[in-house]
Amino acid sequence: MLNLISFLTQIPVRKAAKIEEVAAKSYLFPFAALLIGLLVAAVAFISFGFLVSTPEIAASLVLLAIYLVTGLMHLDGLADFSDGIMASGDRREKRRAMKDEKIGIAGLFAVIFLILLSFFAVETVCTEFTKATTHSFDLLTFYYFASVFIIAEVSAKLSMNTCILLGKGSSDTNEGIGALFINSCSKSKYVIALVSSALIALIFTAFSLRFFIVFTGIAVAGVVSYIAKNKFGAISGDVMGASNELARCATLLLWAIFQVTF
Repeated sequence: MLNLISFLTQIPVRKAAKIEEVAAKSYLFPFAALLIGLLVAAVAFISFGFLVSTPEIAASLVLLAIYLVTGLMHLDGLADFSDGIMASGDRREKRRAMKDEKIGIAGLFAVIFLILLSFFAVETVCTEFTKATTHSFDLLTFYYFASVFIIAEVSAKLSMNTCILLGKGSSDTNEGIGALFINSCSKSKYVIALVSSALIALIFTAFSLRFFIVFTGIAVAGVVSYIAKNKFGAISGDVMGASNELARCATLLLWAIFQVTF
């Protein structure tokens, strides 16, 4: 777990994560997501508690907390993934564009758009709850915030686990860190990740319909993996990182829609 936390977050529990150990134990990603979600929920609880009249600032602090805790590694993957998709040429040219160290306009647009969507989703989810509840900022409020951000993060990590599983049997050779994760994956390990995600979701949704939101990551991974195989011929680490960011954003958006509608 220390290797997983070191790899997935900026928490200084190890000087350097052993990537082979991380790949072998990637089915434990949902438990690392639980820690990340709790930390972000604590920031949300404090921010919306003290800045209830300025929810935009509170939402900005929560979004900042997400990336201070998790780092920008996966966000960089989203940028590279987007650049690769929009690049002209065959699969080789698209993979070359994805691996380019310089960010392109497609990657820049994707990152900005995702951050904006995530910002509005966080603001909506947290503000609507504070308006609807008659409780002050107590344990119930913290439990709600924990539910939102833990489910979002678990969905994101389940999305990566799904990408890793779907990466097996790609038409082109997998390379880099992505290949290490794919080669270490098995169906039984994926089942552990899936069941773990479901159990965490049950605890933090109190057996409500919101439980099903955690499976958003699977749907996102399916779409991202399909695009990656068509465009690049394989699923790489950048593709997994992009799936993580897109799944978190999609999960927060669904939670916001559910909160406003129901």
